[in-house]
Amino acid sequence: WEQARQAAINVGIARAAYLPALTASAVAGWEHFVTPFPINLVPQGFIIFNAQEAIPQLAVNYLLLDFGGRAAAVEAAGQLSIAGNVAFTAAHQQLIFNVARAYFTLAGADAAVRAARQGLADAQVVQQSAEGLFGRGLDTIVDVQLARRATAQAQYDLAQANTAQHDAMYTLLAAMDLPPTTKLRVADASERPLPQRTARAVEDVLSEALLRRPDLLADVAKLRATDAEIAAARSALAPKVSLSANVQGNLGRLNVNNSPYFSVNKPQGAALLKFEWPLYTGGLLQNKLSLAQSKREETAAGLNERVDQALREVALAYDQVDTGLQQYDAAIALQTASEAAFHGARDSYAHGVGTLTDATSAQTGLATARAAVARAHTQSLINAAALAFATGELTSSTDFATPTSR
Repeated sequence: WEQARQAAINVGIARAAYLPALTASAVAGWEHFVTPFPINLVPQGFIIFNAQEAIPQLAVNYLLLDFGGRAAAVEAAGQLSIAGNVAFTAAHQQLIFNVARAYFTLAGADAAVRAARQGLADAQVVQQSAEGLFGRGLDTIVDVQLARRATAQAQYDLAQANTAQHDAMYTLLAAMDLPPTTKLRVADASERPLPQRTARAVEDVLSEALLRRPDLLADVAKLRATDAEIAAARSALAPKVSLSANVQGNLGRLNVNNSPYFSVNKPQGAALLKFEWPLYTGGLLQNKLSLAQSKREETAAGLNERVDQALREVALAYDQVDTGLQQYDAAIALQTASEAAFHGARDSYAHGVGTLTDATSAQTGLATARAAVARAHTQSLINAAALAFATGELTSSTDFATPTSR
């Protein structure tokens, strides 16, 4: 914010060159001096002066003509102010994206904890079945121990999920610049609608991103500022015409060789028209022009590089939205199949028909499927935010269920 504010202030500084500069000054004091004088006029050969005076002055300087120098300076400052404002927008978008990503990551961690708890409950059901069958002499102690091991593994997975949840909460607090001791009540995003697959072609998304991304808009403004700096450097080679004027008064008195003091309190002034043309400066102005042109080429090359990078980022984000949704659909299908497999294997084992191996394998597969759904849901939301960020559309009111307009 302060950088954008400073850039706006520089515009005012540049515009001030169009106005005259008015200066008030005053000098006051006492002076004693001796000056030689012809002996035939003054026998001692010198004259002694004593002066007491105050000289107020009002001066004005006004640049009348500079062949575009001031206009170029104002244009350069204005473009840099635009770049500063756009960079401020880019910083906002980066902050929003960081917070959104951290929030969705936390929501995914919460979903993973719920999935791990359900996995633990499923493992405990299988363990109870193993212990019940063993108690009736229908299973071995080995299967009981294996079932208990599966339960212990599920408890460990839950502990890991809790650790990841805590880490995600601290990451969100850091993204929001809040103390780590802050207690947040975070809305559940597990039922948040996922983004729809965009109907726009990737070429259209890329074209709109080039017109909207704040970092590219800032680079374009900086490039225009270098064009204005070249114009300012050229104007320095041209003549300048300025007006200088002043009005002043000598309010004082003077004596000569201890004579009585005498004074003349009259106003005086001057008005001058100044023409200035730097004919030779040892190559200074020409080198400044060459430097401005070189900066322009450097800025243009940086803009081209940023455009290429932006296109890659948008294309990747565009693709990840679709592939992420495909992964989510596949994870949902996997979870549905895993639930059916687990219920069948669990019931069969509980009735002494199936095996523990089938039951624990189905339970592990279901836990993995639930975790995959949580990850895919979270990643789809993050992908939608990333696409909005990459295309410059991200705001605090962005609906991630529709990441791109149609």
